[in-house]
Amino acid sequence: MGSFNVSSADVKMGVTMINETGHRSAVDAAFELDFDGRTPVNNFSNIVAAHSAGHQFKDVRNNAKASAESSLRYAKLTHSDFVKPVIDSQAIFQDIGVKVTIPDDNYCRVSKPLAPTPEDVDALAVYDPFAAEECPLFTDSYVANLEGLSSILDEDFHVCGFSWGPLTMAGYIRGADQLLMDSFLEPELADRMISKVTRFTADIQRKCIDCGATVMWMSDPTASQDLISPDEYRRFELGPVAEVIRRVKDFADVPVMIHMCGETTDTMKLLPDIGVDCFSCDTAVDLAVAKANIGDRMALMGNVAPVNTLMQGTPEDVRRESYECIEKAGLDGGFILSSGCEIPRDTPDENTIAMGLAGSRFWKDRDRPNMG
Repeated sequence: MGSFNVSSADVKMGVTMINETGHRSAVDAAFELDFDGRTPVNNFSNIVAAHSAGHQFKDVRNNAKASAESSLRYAKLTHSDFVKPVIDSQAIFQDIGVKVTIPDDNYCRVSKPLAPTPEDVDALAVYDPFAAEECPLFTDSYVANLEGLSSILDEDFHVCGFSWGPLTMAGYIRGADQLLMDSFLEPELADRMISKVTRFTADIQRKCIDCGATVMWMSDPTASQDLISPDEYRRFELGPVAEVIRRVKDFADVPVMIHMCGETTDTMKLLPDIGVDCFSCDTAVDLAVAKANIGDRMALMGNVAPVNTLMQGTPEDVRRESYECIEKAGLDGGFILSSGCEIPRDTPDENTIAMGLAGSRFWKDRDRPNMG
């Protein structure tokens, strides 16, 4: 196949394909391990959506109108079937009392753990996300941005709510290094810390659903096999994640997706049994292996390389790698095309558009000679 150019005709074709099948119907078919005529796409965006609209992150993180408009614009531009509000995910922690630094054009960074001692862990109190007076910073950013997006939605996108997983949430508060050390030296202390934030994690997700989210995205990078073994995940995190999912699905019948960074091939095998609907694979995961392992029990998502391909490559590079992902995991459905992790903020629009178009163009091009 020749070079893959993102032309006006291609964009029009992509829009036609999406309008024919619908955003949610394509995604819901994947969640059901089925296929609806094309491969759905998640653009896995946040800050890049603000940059694409000409904003710095500081202009969007606490501006519901700018966040909503940037998010919706980027979802349409890049042919995503999901839309996610531009949010600062560390805003969850500020109302608890965690100290953060706030760069102009990047995420907040935790500057000092809130619970460095066992006594601090036992004394830790979290807020009720449904009580605005307890969490004004969370309400003015997270809640307002999600409500703003829901209020202007004019297509049937799946709206992503977001939270960290319990282990990662606990790591932000206790300090990730200290929490992982606790898991070896003082496992009961690690349990207490994770327990402190498990219901809180579920309540964050329930609040997202209350504000219009139709699917939950739970990111748990501290649970990567690069940091803890599958046995350690089973010991410390599987139960809390199962509790979060149970509480969320008791609140509303929404799909739950989980992302972990790095290598997760063995850990992800534990997740179908606790109600996870879709697992987002980082680029370290071989999608063909993941599909063979669990593709008949849970949908998969991934895993175009965010830096090497999406940010630094060409539209043709993106097309080629997107097609490879679909070949590995999406030929019989149950698959969502996405990047392996969040799309970097300086990624050219034409590359993300190329990934979005690939979800429908793959099937148009599949039987052509020399497709690769």
